[in-house]
Amino acid sequence: MKTTKGRIKISAILLVVVAAIAAFAFVQIKDRTYFHSAPYTPKRDKASEVLVVYYSRSGNTEAMAREIAQRLQADIIKLETKLYSLDFKGWFKANSDSRSKKNVDIRPEVVDLQRYRLIFLGSPIWWYRPAPPLWTFVEKNDFGGKNVVLFNTFNSKFKAKPIKEFQREVEEKGGRLIDHIFIRRGRVYYQMSGNELIQEAQNLLDKKVKEWQTIQRYL
Repeated sequence: MKTTKGRIKISAILLVVVAAIAAFAFVQIKDRTYFHSAPYTPKRDKASEVLVVYYSRSGNTEAMAREIAQRLQADIIKLETKLYSLDFKGWFKANSDSRSKKNVDIRPEVVDLQRYRLIFLGSPIWWYRPAPPLWTFVEKNDFGGKNVVLFNTFNSKFKAKPIKEFQREVEEKGGRLIDHIFIRRGRVYYQMSGNELIQEAQNLLDKKVKEWQTIQRYL
């Protein structure tokens, strides 16, 4: 009897281990897949007063950034870094760096924000906080007198404390965080697709653009 129970226990442990390995492998495969949303091309005859700055590792935040820029006919800048490549090394580095406001190497580091009235700052959420490239951009730039909207995509959730910390960083650089918008994609086994994310972004903007226009006439 004990032998049978022992075998059952070992089998259960093996099943858990196999399931964990399978889940990890599945996450790694999905983590290396970049979602290519349609490129954004502004259609306007004068300079925009709205700027969208974003970092995206796997294309989801980029899709949201492009929807914001399209809706507002904004200028758009993608923050680039070689640190967080779409492989295990990049995944591990992203996890290790994400728990602090660590300055990282990004391009561009500095942008002339003088002519913009409203600035959107976007990134994925890693370990409940905006990704390091976005903190670095805020640290390196002058947001004097600018209104700022933070936007994020994520699988699980964010925490209020890091968002408050980010708000203080923006304020210390002279800006004012007026809103935080986000899209939760869901856990890896039941995530919304890229096209569903775009639709969610469009629905969110339908509500928010009117709100921003009504409250402060930002746009």
